[in-house]
Amino acid sequence: MKRYLLPCALAVAALTQTAYASNGELTHLKDLIWQNRIIVANSEQSSDTLTELFSQENSGIIDRDVIWFVFSDNEVQTNYQGSVSPSLLSQVKSQYQLRDNEVILIGKDGGLKERLSGLDLDRLFGDIDRMPMRVREMRE
Repeated sequence: MKRYLLPCALAVAALTQTAYASNGELTHLKDLIWQNRIIVANSEQSSDTLTELFSQENSGIIDRDVIWFVFSDNEVQTNYQGSVSPSLLSQVKSQYQLRDNEVILIGKDGGLKERLSGLDLDRLFGDIDRMPMRVREMRE
């Protein structure tokens, strides 16, 4: 049994490493699942306003394990601590068919939980706080 442990551990490590580009950039939102909830805001014009709203609610964002992204034109603003691949923007817009001024919430399980027209952090925080995983987190 022990002789299988090392090869399995190495296989898991190799799979984990492929989740990121060779230079360590975040390439897919799925790389964040089971660790973070994700909010993506797509806006052609008001990216600074959205970024400021996220900054004002920083304690709630940290408490709920949220990584946020604001897409505008060909730029990405985020609270993600690592580097973000330039292909992330087009990949996410295509996968979720994001329209201008649309916001999506993705749960820790990777499922799409909410799609809104415009950013409403109170509503998104309420949605998060009703999620079973979040309810367990608040109890603990």
